[in-house]
Amino acid sequence: MSPSPRTTASRQHPLRQGQGLLGLALGAWAGAGLLAAGAPADAAPYRARTLVTGLENPRGLTIAPNGNLVLSEAGRGGGGPCLVAGSGNTLCYGTTGAVGLFDRSTNVYSRALANLPSLADQSSPLFLEGTGLADLAFNGSGQLFGVFGFGANPTLIPAAGSPLFGRTVAIDLAAGSLTPLADIAAFEATQNPDGQDLNSNPFALVVRGDDTYVTDSGGNSLVKADGANQVSLVNVFPPELVTPPPLPFPLPPEFPAQAVPTGMTIGPDGALYITQLSGFPFAPGSADVFRYDFTNPVTKFAGGFSNLIDIAAGPDDALYLLQYSDDFFGPPSGRVLRLGLDGSVRSIFDDLVSPTGLAVGRDGTIYVANDGDGVNGELLALTPVPTPGPLPLLGVGVAFAQARRLRRRCGGLTRARSATARRPVPPATANGGDRPSPGG
Repeated sequence: MSPSPRTTASRQHPLRQGQGLLGLALGAWAGAGLLAAGAPADAAPYRARTLVTGLENPRGLTIAPNGNLVLSEAGRGGGGPCLVAGSGNTLCYGTTGAVGLFDRSTNVYSRALANLPSLADQSSPLFLEGTGLADLAFNGSGQLFGVFGFGANPTLIPAAGSPLFGRTVAIDLAAGSLTPLADIAAFEATQNPDGQDLNSNPFALVVRGDDTYVTDSGGNSLVKADGANQVSLVNVFPPELVTPPPLPFPLPPEFPAQAVPTGMTIGPDGALYITQLSGFPFAPGSADVFRYDFTNPVTKFAGGFSNLIDIAAGPDDALYLLQYSDDFFGPPSGRVLRLGLDGSVRSIFDDLVSPTGLAVGRDGTIYVANDGDGVNGELLALTPVPTPGPLPLLGVGVAFAQARRLRRRCGGLTRARSATARRPVPPATANGGDRPSPGG
């Protein structure tokens, strides 16, 4: 990755006496008016602050009713048993997954619930392809729920090390316990809604009343588990013909890519919004956002994105999209996008590496699980860079009166100095600091 644009150095030039103070006084007055008139309020760039490092395959991210952050860590697997995942790689089982809690009042992160089922590639020092607790969500009563992924043929779960893979669970952090609920993977095993190879990878969940909605990325489906944990099909996301990106091996000019549904959220309008990664060959621009109003069929809401992995609703009545990468096979290029319900799209922040989870606070702070492929994950907080507000409008006479007083003051200082005491003013030294993402 190229050097991070979050920091930079700037050089300041010395101001000539009198002229500098007068220019700053008039420039600030005039410039503030131009900013207020010409820049929309939501166009501010964002800065990133690292809250937590050393996360092990971070995945789902949600905000508790008290404002604290709750995060799932899929873990680093362990010594076995092992299985061949849908990717073709061998993943081995261990109890290294966790539910993490970041207390915003103390800025302390702790693993509130540890020793959860985990699968990961043990041949990699980063323990890649971590599979475990994939997502978290609170219901309207403040009860926490989660869903475990799998990413392989669901008939392999009995030998995978834990029956929790492929299931939704109720989580009690105070008691440190999990209660198994609906078996999403078993629905794929018995129904196989998309008619392709058996593969179940429950990815995201949303709780609405007594119903829990789950995207199965492996099964290309959206399913619903009711209060009795009975699973039913809501939608199948069919393959789409895409134009493959340049690859080191030939492909037809049009290639059928699996849909791979990923993140979900309830939007400002009360509908369910679903993102899509789009499967191999991961063609840029082939990912869509879908909408489901809980009555009519799922429809496409917006398109032209790349490798979307999560979505969250913001307090500004907009949707925020997490893009895993612009180019799946290129250098890391994750970003956050703002999608208005009117279809408008704007890049918010574009200095992310393999991000995997997204949440937006009531104050507009955007939280991202970044560098999610492996055990060097981090939790970031993205906040808008404050922009100067408009100064109170001054009458022209008042403004020039203030400028005249400044000029007299500077002139008095100049006359008080002897000619022999004048020395050149050295230039200011370069200062490093946070730099906003160019995505604003």
